[in-house]
Order: sequence, then C-alpha cells, then structure tokens
Amino acid sequence: GQVDSDDEDDDDMFESVTHVHTEYLDDMSDDSMPELGTVELTVGDETASILAPKPRQVQVTARARTVRRHHHMVHLLCQVACARYLNYICCKPLLLARCLSLIPSFTVNRVAEHLVPGKQEIRREWASSDLHHFLSWYQSFRIRTRKPKGTAGLEDDFIRLVETRNATRPWHQPMLLASMLRALTFDARLCVGVAPPPLKLTRRESLLIEMALDNCDGSSGVAAAATASGSLPEAASSVGPTAFRPSSSEPASTQPLERGQSFALTVPEFWCEVFDQISERWVPINAYTGAIEHPSILGRPLGRQHCAFPYIVGLDSHNFVRDITRRYAQDFTNTILRLRLESVDQKVDRRAQVWWEHWISRWSNGDSEAGDKHERENEEMDKRSRPSAIPKRIADFAKNPYYVLQRNLRQNEIIHPAHPVVGVIKGEHVYLRENVRVLRSQQAWMREGRQVKAGQIAAKQIKHRGVTARSKRTAEAMEASGIEPTADLFGEWQTELFRSPPVHDGRVPRNEFGNVNLFTDSMLPEGAVHIPNANAKRLCKELGIDAADAVVGFDFRRGQSLPIIQGVVIPAEVFDLIADALRENRHVAEEKKLADLEQRALKYWRRLLVALRVRADVDASFARHSERPSGITFSSRDSKGKQPELEYNPPHHTDTEDNQRSESEPDPDPSDTTSVDTGGGFII
Repeated sequence: GQVDSDDEDDDDMFESVTHVHTEYLDDMSDDSMPELGTVELTVGDETASILAPKPRQVQVTARARTVRRHHHMVHLLCQVACARYLNYICCKPLLLARCLSLIPSFTVNRVAEHLVPGKQEIRREWASSDLHHFLSWYQSFRIRTRKPKGTAGLEDDFIRLVETRNATRPWHQPMLLASMLRALTFDARLCVGVAPPPLKLTRRESLLIEMALDNCDGSSGVAAAATASGSLPEAASSVGPTAFRPSSSEPASTQPLERGQSFALTVPEFWCEVFDQISERWVPINAYTGAIEHPSILGRPLGRQHCAFPYIVGLDSHNFVRDITRRYAQDFTNTILRLRLESVDQKVDRRAQVWWEHWISRWSNGDSEAGDKHERENEEMDKRSRPSAIPKRIADFAKNPYYVLQRNLRQNEIIHPAHPVVGVIKGEHVYLRENVRVLRSQQAWMREGRQVKAGQIAAKQIKHRGVTARSKRTAEAMEASGIEPTADLFGEWQTELFRSPPVHDGRVPRNEFGNVNLFTDSMLPEGAVHIPNANAKRLCKELGIDAADAVVGFDFRRGQSLPIIQGVVIPAEVFDLIADALRENRHVAEEKKLADLEQRALKYWRRLLVALRVRADVDASFARHSERPSGITFSSRDSKGKQPELEYNPPHHTDTEDNQRSESEPDPDPSDTTSVDTGGGFII
C-alpha cells in the first residue's frame, strides 16, 4: 500500500507539466538557434582578492580625543603663563621708569598736570585728550627690527629694546607700549591671542597618537602621543615665546616695524587696551602703528577673514587675567565657540566646559571696584557676541545658544510658544532658543514640588521607558498585548505649586503610603514643622505625638525605587516639646558615650597591669640569673631552605653554683597552705 501511495504523489507532482511534441523539436534546425558565444570562467588569485574582506577604515578613537584635549589644555595654560610673565616684566618699577624716560617731557608734564590730587590717576575730562596726544607722538616713535643674537632672557631682551630701540621679538613693541601707558598712569592691558592645538582630530592624527600610546607606557606614552609626527600643527608644536622667533633665514631689517612686514605674526599676537573713562569701555590700540583699531581687525592675523584665536586674554597692571575673546570675535557663537573647550559634550568630559572658567576665576581680580567694571564689560561683550544673522549651515544650529531647529530638540523638549519663526533654512523653520521648554511627567513634576492642573492635555507623548523592574514588566506586558506603552509629558505652564492639606486636630496629613512628600520646602503642610533628626520619630512615639516620615527623594538602584526618609513632620504646637526632648536625649547620649569611654579605658589599663604582673612573676621564676633564657636557641635556615627548628640546650652549671643555690633557697614546706595570688593582676 505504501508503494502505491508514493506513486500517486509522484503523479500529482507532474500533472501540471505540459507535454512537448517531439515533432516540433525535430523541425528546429541549427540555423534557427541563437548564437550564444563563448563563456570562459577563470578561478585564481583575482577571485580571491575580490572575495577578500576590505580593510577596516581607521576611525578617530576616544582615547586620541582625550589626549588631544589634554594637550589643548596644557598648551593653553603654558601660553597664558608665558604671557603673565611678559606682563610681569612690563610692571617692574625700574623698567617703567626707563620707559617714562623715552617719552618727551612736554607729554609727561601735560599728563602730570591733569592728575587727580593725591591719586595717581588722570582726571576723567582729560583722560581721552591726553591719550590721543600720547598716541600722536607714539606714531612717530621709530623702532627698528634686528635679527636676534644669542639666547638672552626675556627681561634682558626687553631692557636692550628700551636702551637701543632695536626689537628682536614680535612681542617687544606691545610690551613697550603697555609699559609707557602704565608709566603715564593709564589703565592699560596687554592683550594676547592664543591658539592651542585644535580639538578636532583627523584620522591620520588619531592613528599616530594611538601608535605612540601603544609603543610607550605611562607618562612617556602620553607625551609621545602629544608630539607625534604630523599630529600637531606647526604653530602649536612648541610652547612659549621660543616658538615665535623669526626665521634664521630672515635678513635683519633697519626699517621701522610695520604690521606684518618683518615679523610673521603667528600665535599669540599681542596688542594693548586702554580704559576710556568717559565712555567706560576698553579701547584697543595697535601696538605696531599706534592707532586705535576696531576690535575685529586686531582679533585676526593678516589675510584671514575671521578671528583665528579661540582664546584672547587681557592682562592688567596687577597681572590679573580676563577672557575678552567675545569682544574681538566677529561671530563668536558660530565660529569661535566650537573651537573652545566649552564645545565639548558634557557626556564626554563634564569637567571640560568649566575647566577654563575655573582657571580664569583663579587669575581674576575680586575687588568690588573691579567687579563693577567687569560687569559693564561683560554686558558689552554679551551684546557683541550675540549673532546678528542666522547661521547658514544646519550643523551650526546644534549648539547655537540663540537659534534652534525642530530637529535639534531633545525627546523631552518642545518649543512653546511656537512663534515667532525668525527664519527658514532648507524648508525648516528657525526658532529662538529661549522658547525651548523642558517637559516632565507628572511624577517628575511632583518631585519638583508642582502638580499638573486638572483637565490638562499632555503637550507631548513619548515611548515609555521603565526605570524600575515593575514598570518594565508592565511595559512588556502592554507590548505583548499589542498596546504601545506611552508616557505623557507636561510643560511648566500646565502645572501649579503643590499645596498639601493643613494640619487638623493635631493630625499630620499623609499620602497613600502613610508618609509626607517633602521634595521642596513649599510642600510642607500648613501648621507643620519638619525635624530632620533620626531620633525624632522614637521620641514622638514615646510622648504620644502624631508624626509622619518625611520623604525627601528616591534612590533608584537594582531595579527598585527606594524612598529617602529624612526625619519626621510634626504639628507646629508641639515643636518646643520635641526640641527639649531632643536636647535631653543628646545630653544623655553624650554622657553614656563618656561612660563607655571610661569603662573601655579602665579595661585596657587592667589588661596592661595584669600583663606586667605576669611578666614580673615569669621573670622572677625562670630568669633569675640572666635576663634572657640561654637554653633555647633557634637554628638558622639551612641551605635547602627549610624552616628553622627549635632546639633545647640544657644550661651547664658547675657544682659550686648548684651548692650556692641550694643554700640560698630553702626547700618548700608542703604543710604551708597560705593562699598565694597566682593570677598576677591588680584589682581596680
């Protein structure tokens, strides 16, 4: 039967095949067949090369970015430290006196006449006039550039400049101008533009840094990675003034120094600032021409459209440092900000954004008068740094503090109100960043001390992501049943302050768990007091006072949400009673602690005295003739490495010694039953 069934199945399989008549095949001749040509298949090395996997493309690694970021920080600190030393040289009284001797006497006398009596500062109405008078003379003051000779120190080079008027370094003339202005009692700054190695890495630079780190260990590996061949720009390959010397092939010049002629002004570039008392702002001065320039001109090297310095600092006569980059950068938000440490993502390095502010705050002036001047300066720089135009690239909107696109919003953010639309770029609306609002769930707003108003519709719905194990299981069950779990988010304009019910008849209102939510001070019930003391609950229970645990937060760990309880909430009328009980309880605890300490001290003293008594008895019984038993010796470790063994060598006594001992020590009387204290201790 099985064979027959198989045959039937085979017949069913071939039922749909159409029968082809043999006579039709016979009529087809060779001429009617199409020409297919010749097909060749070659199997060899070429096939293997095609099938071989392509080499993996080198990517920029996180370790290489960290090394470059640290090198960026170190380079920045070294450049600012070098600038502070140069500014320190400009503030020396002897050098100020020498610089004052170079200024004509009529200019010095004019400034001296306009000084405030008893103070070394120029009167406000004459400060601007005297400054222009000095600059008109300074523009005719000639300084020649010379090729540097020898390796003299920075201070010696500056002294030689004052004596011979021969500048050998690009920072000499800005230092001379700052010294002259300070000698004339002007409030002058020495400004320095610093361009450390860029934070952005190429693939080649990342590969070189990784190779250097793999070949070296420890700090030497980091140093080798930071100075890897080709991984750093030439302008940042060295630190300090030695990196900005003129080329040795440059011929010496005897012409007056003009901007960008003899010295290839690389980073850092120097100029000066003077505080104008009338307009209450800082006026930038070109140290090479003596002219008052626009900040956008001094903030960039020649031949560049935008500022090339991510950091520009100003150093005053007290050697304090101020970050003044925003004054000289034309488009600080879109061009300069992404070159600084503030552009580093907080998830990558949370300390990078505040690192530069930390160091600037350590070098800044904290006086109240200077603080007012700094506030006005910050307001001026804020107005200047605010972009006048919308960014032209979509990538610039990601970290722009003023404008934002819909695509740049996070999952818990929304634009409210959705107007005004300040622009359109590639079909996308541009909004103001100040209209971006953060959305939270009802539980999150409750932890902020706010509750959602009745009848409010969620401003946004997102996919629910459980934090605790219970919420995750609930979400999985909903997905299994075909329901997508969502979470409702609300804005602050949809919430109000949470008001807990007041205390009634000495009873504190509680939530459904028997506690009091006290995430903020505004959530405290009216007529109640919060006592953040662990012993308060026990005392309230002993005194029969109603008290509820105060929940101040939640601790999420191991898939659970555990409440953080800090003290209790009690009615306000019994606060004095609980406070007195807490003071008494604290006093009792301190006395008990002192008593325990005394008992512990007596215990240790008793143990010490017992040990001393036992030692005295042992010495009296077994070590009468020598301080150390001579019959016990230790053999040293043998050549095979075995442990030393304890050997007993009985002491050898002469007959004379034995006789003398027997005469001096009478035999014990067995009938003597006097009790002897064999414990060797003292009773305290």
